[in-house]
Amino acid sequence: DYAFIPSNLKWLDIHGNYIESLGNYYKLQEEIKVKTLDASHNRLTDIGPMNVPNSVELLFINDNHISTIHANTFIDKINLARVDLYANSLKKLQLHQLRVAPQPADKPLPEFYLGGNPFECDCSMEWMQRVNNLTARQHPKIMDLPNVECIMPHARGSPVRPIVSLKPKDFLCKYETHCFALCHCCDFDACDCEMTCPTNCTCYHDQTWGTNVVDCGNQRAALAKPVPMDATEVYMDGNDYPELQNHAFIGRKNLKVLFANASKIITIQNRTFAGLTALQVLHLEDNAIQKIHGYEFENLGLLKELYLQNNMISVIANNSFAPLYSLQVLRIDGNRLTTIPMAQLQATQLQSLQALSLGRNYWSCRCRFMQELTSFVADNAVIIQDMQDIYCVDDGIHRDLDFNVTASCSDYYAGSSVLPDRLSETYIFLLAAALIIACLLVFVLVMFIFREPLRFWLFSRYGVRVFGPRCEDSEKLYDAIFIYSAKDAEYVARNIAAELENGRPPLRLCLQHRDLSEDASHLQLLEASRASRRIVMLLSRNFLQTEWSRCELRRAVHDALRGRPHKLVVLEEVGVLLEAENDVELVPYLKTATVNRIKRSDRHFWEKLRYALPVEAPYRGNNYTIDHHERVKQTSGANGPAGVMFRQAPPAYCPEIDEANYSSATTATPSPRPSRRGMVELPQRPPSEHIYSSIDSDYSTLECENMVPGVHRPSSTWRPGGAGQNTMPHGHHVQAYLV
Repeated sequence: DYAFIPSNLKWLDIHGNYIESLGNYYKLQEEIKVKTLDASHNRLTDIGPMNVPNSVELLFINDNHISTIHANTFIDKINLARVDLYANSLKKLQLHQLRVAPQPADKPLPEFYLGGNPFECDCSMEWMQRVNNLTARQHPKIMDLPNVECIMPHARGSPVRPIVSLKPKDFLCKYETHCFALCHCCDFDACDCEMTCPTNCTCYHDQTWGTNVVDCGNQRAALAKPVPMDATEVYMDGNDYPELQNHAFIGRKNLKVLFANASKIITIQNRTFAGLTALQVLHLEDNAIQKIHGYEFENLGLLKELYLQNNMISVIANNSFAPLYSLQVLRIDGNRLTTIPMAQLQATQLQSLQALSLGRNYWSCRCRFMQELTSFVADNAVIIQDMQDIYCVDDGIHRDLDFNVTASCSDYYAGSSVLPDRLSETYIFLLAAALIIACLLVFVLVMFIFREPLRFWLFSRYGVRVFGPRCEDSEKLYDAIFIYSAKDAEYVARNIAAELENGRPPLRLCLQHRDLSEDASHLQLLEASRASRRIVMLLSRNFLQTEWSRCELRRAVHDALRGRPHKLVVLEEVGVLLEAENDVELVPYLKTATVNRIKRSDRHFWEKLRYALPVEAPYRGNNYTIDHHERVKQTSGANGPAGVMFRQAPPAYCPEIDEANYSSATTATPSPRPSRRGMVELPQRPPSEHIYSSIDSDYSTLECENMVPGVHRPSSTWRPGGAGQNTMPHGHHVQAYLV
């Protein structure tokens, strides 16, 4: 503290200690006579008016940790001659923080040293570059200004730069949104005079808003929002823009520099850069551009630098660079160019061109072109930057340019690689064949993509089945068995069954709650399913809550579909899918690709349903005779109530089932059960409404079933009057059907 030093002390040297503050508890100023104060190499963090005596002339506070200089720190030091502030931690410094007492014209200004500080040169630091030229004698002279360096947080490539090398437009500050005072639409959307920084981007401006930098680089994604209208520099490099849309930068009349390099660009549409009348630098290098059509650079008359190197350009159309009359730098090296009209690179087209790069391309070794290229390179050697990388390619062999050519065409370029000027008939034939093959491939590809809609259209319009069902199910008793809830029985009978049984062609259907008993056993359901070409499941909430909860039905479905999931057709009601996917036994069918799933809300429901149900061939060797008529059985007493109408399927013959090979659909664990052979006796069951008979005695309906492992074919001997025929009351006889 200054209170502990003698009042007449002139020189105070306290450097090289661990002092953290120059204390002045009693605020002594006039009582202190110190003229030289050396507090360097300490741990000072800030300096204020009370930390420096008014009598000081030489102040050495370098090599500290000073990050803050308070306002008016030096304004009362009328004798101040030198201040050393170098090698501290100053990042931001305002002009009023260095203000000194007004100096007469005959007295030199105080000398300040500021080098070695990590200044962050934003828009508030622009004054430092011109402080030594200020006419008002109220600010010091910075003696080591060439040694002052700036950290440029917005700069690419060189983040640390000498302050004397900067321009006023380089001193920038960040912003998120800004509205000019004369702008009256900032409260509305799509306001051009309101500047809003796009999402995940960083935006900067200078003090006058003449420079507006938008940095959206290295996002690896497409730009979510458009850049501000008044942007002057836009960084879009390191993103993913496969195609630059037309009018992508419309209205950016102040844009001067555009970086769109390394952004996976393949195509540039017509008038992509329309409206960029002030554009001077365009970076499109390190992309995947394949062709320059000629319209890309229209109305870019002020463009000075164009970078197209390291792309995949193989063609540059004539007059592509004709609108670029101000172009000074052109780079098309590192592409796949084989030829280029040399006239558009002549001085008559590019009058201002100062630097041109053509190397690392696959230039053709054809005599005429190589003569033009060699002559052009020789005449423009001053502006060509990569002459050593220019070569032609002949069968994978690089050949350097031969500048000693005297004849019109040298033998050097007249090798086997020279192509004739006109195509031979062989090439024309090959070209035609290639076009035909390409058309066929396109046709096949289109047919493959739209194969499902095409199949349904052909079936609904002409009855033609393309890749229809396999013939292994062609000899079945039923075309389909419908499994559904009893609550949906009326809907199925009146809507679905009526449409299919009376349609053209009519289908033979087995309805669970019409043709089978209400408490049908596992074997009954299984045999009915095996006698059907398709199993149609009406998937509704009623079905999940009632039928699917029955173990017999689930087992029958699993056994019938084991190894043949293509037989299942699922009719989905609206809103039931989420509940069905929670059932672990039902999910495998819903996820199987071969299962036909049809939504009831589908506008092509009937076409898809009929297509999923196979239609019988016009001729079959053995047909079933199906007599649709009603039989009414009056029973009483133990046989059931009188006057009740019954419908049932024919008695099912149960083949011997090797239960040792039987496994649950869910556990796959063998479960031994007693084997059965013969007719299934169903006591107290009413007669069927159908009569089933076989025409050929040696015909077996299990011809296809015998191919399925685990299903045994029963004996074909049928003895009349035995177990194969039941005599019912009232003299009615029902003939059994042998499965």
